[in-house]
Amino acid sequence: MFVIANELIYWYDTCQEDRCKDKPPGLGMKRLCTIDIAGLSRRLVSQQTGLWVDSLTPGAGGAMRPTFPAVAPSVQASMTTGREPGRHGVVSGGVFRRQSKNLSLLERSNTLLRKKRFWRWRDLPQSPSVALVFWSNPLAGGGDIVLGASTYACQCGKVSHQPLGLYDRIAETCGQFDCDTVSGLTASWKGSQWIASAAGEIWRTDKPDLMWVYLPGVDFELVRGGVVDNTASAGEALADVDQYASRLAEAVRADGGEVVVVSNGGYSDVSHAACPNRILRDAGLLAVRETPDGIDVDIESSQALALVDHQFAHLYCVDEAAADRAADALADMEGLDAILPRSEVFCSGLGHDRAGERVAVARPEAWFAPRWMRSDEQRTGEKAPAPLGYDPCELICSDSAPKVGAEESSVRASRGRSDVSLEDSCFLAATCPLPTPQEMCVTDLPDVLKKVMFE
Repeated sequence: MFVIANELIYWYDTCQEDRCKDKPPGLGMKRLCTIDIAGLSRRLVSQQTGLWVDSLTPGAGGAMRPTFPAVAPSVQASMTTGREPGRHGVVSGGVFRRQSKNLSLLERSNTLLRKKRFWRWRDLPQSPSVALVFWSNPLAGGGDIVLGASTYACQCGKVSHQPLGLYDRIAETCGQFDCDTVSGLTASWKGSQWIASAAGEIWRTDKPDLMWVYLPGVDFELVRGGVVDNTASAGEALADVDQYASRLAEAVRADGGEVVVVSNGGYSDVSHAACPNRILRDAGLLAVRETPDGIDVDIESSQALALVDHQFAHLYCVDEAAADRAADALADMEGLDAILPRSEVFCSGLGHDRAGERVAVARPEAWFAPRWMRSDEQRTGEKAPAPLGYDPCELICSDSAPKVGAEESSVRASRGRSDVSLEDSCFLAATCPLPTPQEMCVTDLPDVLKKVMFE
């Protein structure tokens, strides 16, 4: 059948639809629920007492190193495939297709993955039934049960789901999901309460062998208030999300499962933003055009553009000469740490056809903003200018003014670098002992979970 999500149409194999109905848990297979709490880190946990996650058994010292870039879609794909972004293909939170000059920031299709998730590996003793709850890239056969295909946008009228009727059934028990809790000014950790309740209902009713749940919200407060000095809002968010996760864990364990708590990376404090696309425009590489709503990006005519995501950016260029010009133009940009050529991109595990001709990395105290308009330019229409990447300012200010002003300086924390300390890396703990090495990367997680489930 076809599933509509985020104004896109995905094909879903209906022969999988009956896999979980009236199906007992796999014989000889331990049921497992993995909960990803966005923004969680050892540093954040150490700043607060009485947390449920602090009582869990840590694995590998309580932290995993992220893959590069350390952003949710890429790291979540590495957690489930055991591969680096250069091999599984999810190289950032956005997708730029050179052939059609199309930029998409909302895609969550499983078809973006070039590698199988570990529950589809042939060497598993049994094939587990899988539920994905607000997990990245779940549609088109990613799991047997899918709820919430895109965490940061609900543009299809209601939460995307498969099989048909799943969301309506969950809503009868948990109520309607408020999509505004995961996007824009009203984004809040409160949305995780509904997500955790829905996951518990799926665990009890559909009885998946393996479930992955994403609980956002703590990360929103870190962006707004920072890590080190943010003791009020982030602390309240973490305490509440910790309770939601604890209740979900109780439901999982009461029905014969164990729980692993992870995060797709912590956040670090930042003090200023850089706008690489403005510099590319000033260098004559990023083109603009007049529209009925005012000036907008002309991607088709551009020689180079930067698709930014927190502390890194893919530089997509028409050829190597344009790539060299882009690198030269950005060389003196404040907040820039490095511009990696193709050879170094491959060495860092990010080499892929979808990756840019160059990759820009921000300094630890800086982040990249997607703004490209100049301070003296205004839009005449109501439609906002096309963003060239993820804009955390949407969590803070609705003003679309192009200048780097109050909204950019209000962003207090960011992420994306993979060379952060273990205190700020991906969290790892469980309700049962984990067979982990002393140090591990998120690409090691599938092997660890496989041992928990089958050994």
